Amino acid sequence: MAEFVGGLSGTVHLTSASRNLVDEMAHWGAVRSSVAQFSPEDCWALRRGQEHMSGPGILSPRCAHITENGNRGYVCMPLAAQGETLGILHLCEADAAEKPDWLDERRQILRGVVDTLALALANLRLRETLRQQSIRDPNTGLFNRRYLEETSSRELRRMERSQLPLAMIMLDVDHFKQFNDTFGHEAGDLVLKQVAATMLDHAREADVVSRYGGEEFALVMPGASLQEGVDRAEALRAAVKQLHVTHRGRTLGTITVSLGVAAYPEHGTGWSELANAADHALYKAKEEGRDRVMAAPGGGTQAERPPIHVVPSIS
Repeated sequence: MAEFVGGLSGTVHLTSASRNLVDEMAHWGAVRSSVAQFSPEDCWALRRGQEHMSGPGILSPRCAHITENGNRGYVCMPLAAQGETLGILHLCEADAAEKPDWLDERRQILRGVVDTLALALANLRLRETLRQQSIRDPNTGLFNRRYLEETSSRELRRMERSQLPLAMIMLDVDHFKQFNDTFGHEAGDLVLKQVAATMLDHAREADVVSRYGGEEFALVMPGASLQEGVDRAEALRAAVKQLHVTHRGRTLGTITVSLGVAAYPEHGTGWSELANAADHALYKAKEEGRDRVMAAPGGGTQAERPPIHVVPSIS
């Protein structure tokens, strides 16, 4: 970038996905005249949607994100493409003694740089959006089954190299059809979202949380033993049961889940083996009365079975 801006110091700042912050993505040159992170309201170029210049002899306010004491001129140029403002290109005089028209002689080149940079960033953002759509479940925001299978296979190979365990939890919402039949599909979707949020709350950064299909979810825990998986599953079961979900002013009643746990290497060395073992344990939990955790057999541990809870019918 430095070769295109004629020795000026500069920074590329991009707006966050939430649009409430602007973060530094790249910097070059000897002078750092802007803070690394700021609010869009701190930049006049972002507030007005147009180029903003300030400095000695220029009667315009300085942006709040500028750290220089006023001895150097600067310009903030919005990076906009496809109807969206993506951030700014911020440029500052490298020499405080720069002549007053330092920007005028470079403006045409800089506008070309801004247009090219903005279009490239917009294309990258679109590509990332499409990628996220291909690996995310649109209703819950969790990863989808395809991503889970690809990532889990990769994690299993990594665990094998590192000689570490891996636990997998399969979770299914009990009597889910009753939520749809009694309260409607919107209420059913809300239940799925609340269960998904609870799973995310109980996941580590390294874990993979996925909607496996329908009302079934999966949690993959790299580095976790079978017993650690069972403990996490029990914590999830208890947390979901404490949820109080309302839809259009109506309480949806108690939500319970059944969970099956399997682990590498006890129950298999490949994705399919592990998923099948966890799935079979899940359906065993269903057969035993629901609202419980079951570990796949042969793992040297057994999920502590809570007393059978009578799940009341929803009325």
